[in-house]
Amino acid sequence: MLTPLPRAEVEELMDRPQPRALMDGCLRELAVLNRLLGVRGLVLRQLRRFIRPDDRTLTVADVGAGGADLVRSFVIWGRRRGLRLGAVAIDRHPQAGAIARERSAGIPEIAVLLGDARALPLADRSVDVALLATALHHLSPAEAVAALRELDRIGRRGFVVTDLVRSRAAYLGAKVLARLLRNPLTRADGPRSVLRAYTAGEVRALVADAGLQDVRLTRHALFRLVLVKEVTDEPAG
Repeated sequence: MLTPLPRAEVEELMDRPQPRALMDGCLRELAVLNRLLGVRGLVLRQLRRFIRPDDRTLTVADVGAGGADLVRSFVIWGRRRGLRLGAVAIDRHPQAGAIARERSAGIPEIAVLLGDARALPLADRSVDVALLATALHHLSPAEAVAALRELDRIGRRGFVVTDLVRSRAAYLGAKVLARLLRNPLTRADGPRSVLRAYTAGEVRALVADAGLQDVRLTRHALFRLVLVKEVTDEPAG
């Protein structure tokens, strides 16, 4: 029997400053992968569950947004259905923030902020939904606990977290996929992301350490998990 794959705090290349063209190519390739591997569809389905029948507006904070491709897709989806969906794309890396601003320049519903997931630059209950997509693995356990508390703090209706699940099969899949990628950052970081990722049991422990309740974890195809917290009774005002 294969032993479990241990978690490794290996550094991802995109977490350090890189030449602008290299980072731009990395975020473009990640956006393509989000579409082809079903991450975009998975995120949009999870966000749509927070839209109520009488809603005309909804606001989302995308934490660790990278190039902001996910919230751009969500806003455009809403436009086609007569919904005014606002978004705040937050990333701690200035390069990612600059790229997100450029790519979202024609979409006034999206604001871009620099900020750390452990101490978000937003007030309590200031957005409807907080999103952390494929970013939890960038954080150490202590940082992840702080980030989960922050998502819970800012989201009036709740939050969505989706990320990779660490396993030997996922690592092998990432190594195979890396051979098909063109950008050196995404080629190197794909397998590293799996090594940094948490198992479902570890994520449940992070949720418990954060003191959060009523959080649902589900497993999905291609080594993905989703955490959802839905607040049924919003505070008045």
